[in-house]
Amino acid sequence: MNQGSSKWPYFGRIARNIIRGLAAIGLLGASWAYADTTDQLLDQLKAKGILTRTEYKKLKARHASEIAARKEKSPYAGPPVHRVVTKEGVIEAPDDRYVTRLNKGVGVKIGAVDVSLVGDITFFGTEVFNPKNGPFVAGALMTPATNSSFSIRGGLPPSALVVTLSTNQMGYDLSATFGFYIGGTNIGVGLINANSPGAPVGLGTPGVDVRQVFGTIGTPDFGTVKIGRDIGLFGADAIFNDDTIFGAGVPYFNEAPRNTTLGRIGYGYLYADYMPQVTYTTPNFFGFTASIGAFTPLEEFNFSGESGTMTGHDQPMFQGRIKYVNFVAEQTKLTAWASALTQQQRVEVGDAVNMAPGTSIRAYGADAGVRLDIGPASFLGSGYYGTGLGTSALFFDGVTLNGIKRNSYGGYVQGSYLFFDRLKLGASYGISLLEAVYGDPGTLIRSEGAYIGFARYKLTDWFTLESEFIHTNTRNQLGQSYDNNAVILGSTLVF
Repeated sequence: MNQGSSKWPYFGRIARNIIRGLAAIGLLGASWAYADTTDQLLDQLKAKGILTRTEYKKLKARHASEIAARKEKSPYAGPPVHRVVTKEGVIEAPDDRYVTRLNKGVGVKIGAVDVSLVGDITFFGTEVFNPKNGPFVAGALMTPATNSSFSIRGGLPPSALVVTLSTNQMGYDLSATFGFYIGGTNIGVGLINANSPGAPVGLGTPGVDVRQVFGTIGTPDFGTVKIGRDIGLFGADAIFNDDTIFGAGVPYFNEAPRNTTLGRIGYGYLYADYMPQVTYTTPNFFGFTASIGAFTPLEEFNFSGESGTMTGHDQPMFQGRIKYVNFVAEQTKLTAWASALTQQQRVEVGDAVNMAPGTSIRAYGADAGVRLDIGPASFLGSGYYGTGLGTSALFFDGVTLNGIKRNSYGGYVQGSYLFFDRLKLGASYGISLLEAVYGDPGTLIRSEGAYIGFARYKLTDWFTLESEFIHTNTRNQLGQSYDNNAVILGSTLVF
């Protein structure tokens, strides 16, 4: 027994030497191994007593010199993080040279930068049945005409391509977004650019509306700051929760199609608009977020021909919003919001308003809404009120020729149901109203309301077919009115 036991120290030394040799060979030959993995292996061998302190130090120093030598031979700078096969062999590429696809959506990851593409192609065959006779309504969006009209035009929004680059640097989440929107029909020339009446004549070309150009910076704890041009806070949720955002809605100026249809703009909410801004949004706190921002000011605009203009601005427009989105029960999602804006309007020399230059007013607006999604069913109610705010778009017909502020208000209700996860049927009603003041003509617009029904079938994840029926009513301050009907058939391709 003693004789056999005396052999174990000898064999133990042989085993340890074999293990040391194998470990050294593995460490010296594994040029593809990451530095942190090799260091951990050396630490474990030392901790188990397989390597002495002297052997450990020699191997660590030799491993470090080999890493430095490989870096010098590599055509790439920076820490090696990926193995790349080239004609010269296998080399290690740094993270900023490595390209993979994103796990979700359309895009690629270039090193530490995610490049994503989202967009849509929307076109609808639109037939508007115009009344041949009707009272004059100054500022109306749908007007009488001798003939009905047909067009194939973009929807709400029009076709689009939005490119976003995002990354994290020094602990900050950064992104840059560029959004390009194309209606497809010939662009006209006018004060409101691509949203002016179109030009349905030969040799025309469509316009590109670059309405989104902005960057963001933030952290999960601090929140996010947005700098650039994007949609405003006031009224944005009323638009994005409107079911016509996936279709067309009211097709104004169908005989000379504009860049986009209206959805319910002017028929239940005001257009939030895309404006240069600096906004801050808080982190999500149990479903709640709050945003506040300074925006480029917009003038009081005479859209109807019966209003004053005020073009002087020495202060920014301010907007704010509080929003809540959360599941309040199983398959029951609640979305609620409230937003507001204020802007000082000042008279400049040459403005078409009976007020002394330098005189100012202050316009206000507020909106709120609630949406409840219960399984396949969805219900929504939204409303707004403003003074000096105008109707249809921000500050359109907001003041009289004497500079007196007009009140405006409106809202819409909506319901829909999704069958078999493919077919969605829905309907909504909305109205926008403008109050006249003393001295306003009776022909000034009083209200525009619309009933909208739609059927939407999701053929594939990208491709959807849609049909809509729209009935609009337009009324002036005298109570005179006329109706329009429209039938819309088309498709959206969203990626």
